[in-house]
Amino acid sequence: MKGNKSPNTDINKGATVTEGESPRLSVDEVAELLGATPRTVQRYCAQGKYPGLTKTNANGGEQYRILLSSLPETAQHKYHLEQARADAAKMAENPDQFRALNDEAEALAREQALADAAAGKRKRKVQPLVIEPLSQEQAEALWDWFQRSPAGVQREAKENLEIMLAHQLLQQAGARPGAIVRELRAKYGVSEPTVWRLRERIKGQPSHLWLPLLAPKWKGRTAMAEFTEDAWLWIKEHWGQQSKPKLKPIVDHARQMASAKSWVIPSIDTVRDRIDAQPRWWKVYRREGDKALAALYPAMERDYSTLAVHELWCADGHKADLFCRWVEVDGKVTVGRPIVVAWMDIRSRYFLGYAVGRVESADLIRLAFKKAAENAHAIPWHMLLDNGRGFASKLLTGGIPNRYRFKVKDEDIPGIFKVMGIDVHWATPGHGQAKPIEPGWRFVPERVCKRAEFQGAYCGNKPDAKPEEFDSAKAVPIEQFLTALAEEVYAHNRRAHRGDSMHGRSPYQVMEELLPQTRVRQPTAAQLRLCLLAAEAVKPDKKDGAFWVLNNRYWTEKCADLDAGVAYIVRFDPEDASQPISIYDGEAFLFDAPIVSKSGFRNQEAAKEHARSRSRFKKSRKEQAKAMEGMDRAERWTTEDGVTVDPETGEILNKPPLPKVAELVRLQQKPAAVAEEGPTINPGELMRRAVEQQRKNATNPPR
Repeated sequence: MKGNKSPNTDINKGATVTEGESPRLSVDEVAELLGATPRTVQRYCAQGKYPGLTKTNANGGEQYRILLSSLPETAQHKYHLEQARADAAKMAENPDQFRALNDEAEALAREQALADAAAGKRKRKVQPLVIEPLSQEQAEALWDWFQRSPAGVQREAKENLEIMLAHQLLQQAGARPGAIVRELRAKYGVSEPTVWRLRERIKGQPSHLWLPLLAPKWKGRTAMAEFTEDAWLWIKEHWGQQSKPKLKPIVDHARQMASAKSWVIPSIDTVRDRIDAQPRWWKVYRREGDKALAALYPAMERDYSTLAVHELWCADGHKADLFCRWVEVDGKVTVGRPIVVAWMDIRSRYFLGYAVGRVESADLIRLAFKKAAENAHAIPWHMLLDNGRGFASKLLTGGIPNRYRFKVKDEDIPGIFKVMGIDVHWATPGHGQAKPIEPGWRFVPERVCKRAEFQGAYCGNKPDAKPEEFDSAKAVPIEQFLTALAEEVYAHNRRAHRGDSMHGRSPYQVMEELLPQTRVRQPTAAQLRLCLLAAEAVKPDKKDGAFWVLNNRYWTEKCADLDAGVAYIVRFDPEDASQPISIYDGEAFLFDAPIVSKSGFRNQEAAKEHARSRSRFKKSRKEQAKAMEGMDRAERWTTEDGVTVDPETGEILNKPPLPKVAELVRLQQKPAAVAEEGPTINPGELMRRAVEQQRKNATNPPR
């Protein structure tokens, strides 16, 4: 480039390139070091002011590369200061990485010294190590202290490290001591004595220990005050109680016993420092208990995307923080806090259905499940249940092991969930995090119970959270609570969710998106009807085979066929005893039995109907008995002389035993004339005619 023509602007850009011992810098980097514009640096390059200048092709054009050694000494010092700042940041983040960088810098310094000696330059004086390096144990203690030190201490240590690294780089670059001090004062505002004190802290120590050594107020291992071991153990044991006693009364009590036990106890501050130095887990365990200790372990994170819609449902009960008023049929008024039992699809967090009652009973849970199955038109493959007694009742989970019933007995009633083929899983007792539905209940107290129209009826979730305006006389009608709950459940299902695999979508959106590509088990009408029925194991009456349920008698003709000594599963509607009951033999349905209503003493029509029904029952049973007798005779045909003949082959089945010794007998009289033989009848044909005659007699009995 000649003349005043401006060079290509692409030459301004580039990165530092190291070649040999001196790095090569771009035009922009040199301009920043000199405090000039890139155009000025380009002009200097065109004039040949920088020895060793080269060009390279990069970023679509030619770029200058300028040797650092060709720049003025002040620019070189500034470059080394900036490098020191970057290296200090690296060391603070990763001491091991900086150790490797420092070793590389020391190797370069040795090469520079050899080059200076070969060029005849003055040999630099090497300062001997006057301080022994720290041992491995001391180094670990030093770093442990530094990592637990306050942020202000660490920040000041990083600033001091930056100063010392700049001092080292300037020294390796051949700068004179006076020039180094001037550069450090101009850059960091430190005096010469400060630089000297910082150098004394790290003298003779490896570079990977400089950062903690340059931290303020670190004096190494100091002597500890005398403290009798028995006294320390006594104070430590009495302080580590879940009643959380204060330290001073314990130390005062120990001092009272010190003279008798020859204990030496330091000041209260020293004792407190010893207590503070104990591991955090020990202090949490002794002062707060097992649950607090378990909370120190990070909770498990579940990947919800691995689940399909309606693969896993979760159920739980929640007591509303609101007093409501129920009005009975007889006009009696009851006041209390309603219980809400809800079912949620875990993948989509969609509240499928719920039921409200006064207690968390098995009936309330099954009604909530029925509503969820009806609303979703699906039943789950698996379900995660709370460990309460209501969920573990035999009505719901009979035949399934749980925390209350570890063995499944043969006489256990198969629960609704077992009959439906749903795998039941139990949540960890006393651990709300095990149930994903727990966070979903937050909208009930905030958006339902704290509504303005419920003012005065809201009671808080614990005694000390009860508002001053609360009065049980201000209890709201249960119908008003149900209306508000329905509105908020609808809004919750359509509100954006921030949970795992939700991506800001609402439960309704996730359900709508994933449902078309999911295989869903749809409940039948019989399964939904099963949710309405309670179940009990009942033995039929020994006299007439009737079943007694809720002090009502149920009977049908098929009851007479059952074994009176065997207990059968009876499913019934507890809300309507007039409905027929369903009889099951285990899980196999047998028949339905209607209720046998009572009749008055003067009700002749009822008595006549009862007599007619009994006559029909007796007649039908007699006909069945005759038919059974005919079938028995058909299986075995017996002749008049007592010989039993097989109807298929005609073989005599009950032949008399033959004698073992036989004697020949000769007849003295003449044999009689042999009568002419008639036609021979096959025994099978004879049996067929006999059975046919019996059927005719049964159809037209003789009068």
